[in-house]
Amino acid sequence: MVVALDQVTKALAHRHLAGVGAIRLLGDTLRLHYVQNAGAAFSFFQGSRVFFIAVTLASIALLIYLVRSRRYHFRGSDLALGLVLGGAIGNLVDRVWLARVIDFLDMGLGRYRWPTFNVADIGISVGVAYLAIGFLLIDLRAKPTAGGGPAATGDAERGAPPAGSDNA
Repeated sequence: MVVALDQVTKALAHRHLAGVGAIRLLGDTLRLHYVQNAGAAFSFFQGSRVFFIAVTLASIALLIYLVRSRRYHFRGSDLALGLVLGGAIGNLVDRVWLARVIDFLDMGLGRYRWPTFNVADIGISVGVAYLAIGFLLIDLRAKPTAGGGPAATGDAERGAPPAGSDNA
């Protein structure tokens, strides 16, 4: 969904915003402004196309591994990883076909502007933020013990019978 929405909005931006200048949606706070970015976030490392393609492909491979391994799974982690993966693929499509990424969303207050971004960037940012919060807040103590069962910490306090008892 992220890839499709990203590519559709970039095509619309290219068709209707290229050469037009900024279009105000919410005064000066949110504007549509077409730019092509050959660098990374904040336009760093301009002209490093092959490097960015390689890093993106490695990141996509890592994300697919994380989804399939379920190693860092918690409620919503698949959605968050999917948002990051979709955003990475969306921007990769631009880098492969155009040698740059199309950005068109411009936010800020007055002369203080956030770098122009796109739907893929939103997917990446929201997904990474959710993952970071999840890793900070979710109890990842459910590691197997030497006996292969769940960790014993906390089971007695919750009233759970000991593993292997007749009360189970």
